[in-house]
Amino acid sequence: MDKQEKDYIVRRGTPDDYEDIIDFGNYVFHTDFAALLPKIYQNHPERAAEHLLVTENRAGGERIRGMSGLFPIPVTVCGRKLKGAGVGTVSVHPYDRGKGYMKEAVGGCVRWAEAEGYDFVILSGRKQRYQHYGFEKCGSIYNFDLVPSVSHQLRKFGVEGITPPVSTEGWEVLTSEAGRAYEQDCRALYQAQPVWAERVDFWEVASSWSGEVRVLLHKGQFAGYAALSLAYGGYTVHELVLRDGVDPMGAVLAILDLAVEKGARELTVSALPFQQPLLHTLTLIAEEGRLSSPYGVDVLHYAPVAEAFLQLKADMQPLPEGSYTFGVQRGDSTEKVRLSLYNGQAKAEVMPEAAPADIVLSHLQMTDFLFAVSGTMGVSGRQPALEKAWFPLPLCLSEEDNS
Repeated sequence: MDKQEKDYIVRRGTPDDYEDIIDFGNYVFHTDFAALLPKIYQNHPERAAEHLLVTENRAGGERIRGMSGLFPIPVTVCGRKLKGAGVGTVSVHPYDRGKGYMKEAVGGCVRWAEAEGYDFVILSGRKQRYQHYGFEKCGSIYNFDLVPSVSHQLRKFGVEGITPPVSTEGWEVLTSEAGRAYEQDCRALYQAQPVWAERVDFWEVASSWSGEVRVLLHKGQFAGYAALSLAYGGYTVHELVLRDGVDPMGAVLAILDLAVEKGARELTVSALPFQQPLLHTLTLIAEEGRLSSPYGVDVLHYAPVAEAFLQLKADMQPLPEGSYTFGVQRGDSTEKVRLSLYNGQAKAEVMPEAAPADIVLSHLQMTDFLFAVSGTMGVSGRQPALEKAWFPLPLCLSEEDNS
């Protein structure tokens, strides 16, 4: 991984670099990374090794001029384990832009992920900036904007013609400190979802993006939790996870009241595709709702990723049975994958390069076709009816797990 060039060095970070890594990130991004991402930058010197540094030897010694992190995100989707990673804290000193340090840092992380056998790599950032490295905006996440007047409307009238006035009686939102007593309940609830990532410290990860975990009680009983983020001046619930049978309307109203009490003019609630009762509730009461493809994703191994998220979609809704072979062009080679669904079970197999395919696309186009919200529009293979039913696949991950 270490690389000596004429004017710079590319190497993995060490615990001795940890404070300099944080200082460099804070300087470039004008933020406080210890508060923003405590899971990485608050008393975790061992995570310095997850950073690829571009350094120069200066009069005062070796100095970081650019860096990027490759942070493991082991994900379970419908019982299938995927080896994922997040690329983050991509930064170059403003005096050193144009030297190719971003290409060294991000490109180096992608090669690192390939060498380590990761199934996919995910990041946040502008599409045009990261397509060069193989990332394409895809995935499925819903965001709903709630305004304070919703609280009054629901309490007095409910949703006209659908629900009676909504009561918050019996609902309690605990402080973050008091909620720690329910940490194991929160972890168990989170891991009972169809899609979840391994969290060494659940509370720390769920407090990412300058956030806090708020446990909800209903009539004194644990009802679920919300990961409320205050990053960048906005109030966003990145996770609202509720026990089966809990009324989402009362829970959303309780969290909205909390956000308004804290001074929010608007609250954005994010939900993943499998959270269908919550999605139904938010659709009824939100001022605005949108489905987006928010993640930059580089799929390194298509078979396990496609299989896992086809299974998720099959568990969410009825799908026609069948098989579909797609080819992914990367340079001079074409990766062939046969994806099938029979008796409710998804399966993906890597096929010989000479195998016939229903569709063959370049890597970025295939990422869109399989996983982007509008990826199949204007693109058709040999089984258009099956394509319309199966794709896009609902690739999704909580923003709390993203890096």
